[in-house]
Amino acid sequence: MAGLFDTHAHYNDPQLTENKVTPDLAHAEGVTCILNAGTNLETSAECLALAEKYPFCVAAVGIHPSDCGKCGELQGAMERLRTLASHQKAVAIGEIGLDYYWDDMPREVQKQWFAAQMELARELGKPVVIHDREAHGDTFDMISRYPEVIGVMHSYSGSIEMASQYLKRGWYISFSGVVTFKNAERVREVARAIPHDRILVETDCPYLSPVPMRGKMNHSGNLHYTAKTVAQVLELPYDEFVEISTENAKRLFKME
Repeated sequence: MAGLFDTHAHYNDPQLTENKVTPDLAHAEGVTCILNAGTNLETSAECLALAEKYPFCVAAVGIHPSDCGKCGELQGAMERLRTLASHQKAVAIGEIGLDYYWDDMPREVQKQWFAAQMELARELGKPVVIHDREAHGDTFDMISRYPEVIGVMHSYSGSIEMASQYLKRGWYISFSGVVTFKNAERVREVARAIPHDRILVETDCPYLSPVPMRGKMNHSGNLHYTAKTVAQVLELPYDEFVEISTENAKRLFKME
């Protein structure tokens, strides 16, 4: 039987490291692969170090919209990111995208760095991991400019209609612990509309703990709560959904 694939985690986050929560604890609970996502050049390198230390971990390297103006000059940062992305365990560029919720980084700066990283993904032939917070229209417009690039919408929060447009372009949709929240029926409706071969699950740990662990620090060992909820929404046996979602992740990240 296939194990769970946590397609988005941050095991280099101080909340986890200071509490000595490591990927191998989740591995012992049936999580057979974990993707750690970078948010800047430093954390991307840390994710690669985790992938070197733990054979069942892989990494996405990228610059988060909130960090995109803090990594030096754009061209130099892209050269450093290209070097990181050449690592054999760097399976994606991410997490990248747009975040208009905090509004602490000018939107035009975010778009510039987003475009540069999409260009890099196209050049390297790697999938992308997208962060989209309250920027659905602009995120879709940017992605539409790069039809050769596919990826995953991480912790998806958009509409069914928008999801259908991503699906038409060959993209994948990932659900976090939010799908288990009592007031998240709209998210569950979206999950119900996603074809079985395009759906992924994630923790985004140490954030977004699922019910019944909500309010506590998240880790990949909680992924089964999210997976069980999505399996129920899709009316699939749990074991079957685990196998399907894991195979989807391996296909997207070219790990078959």
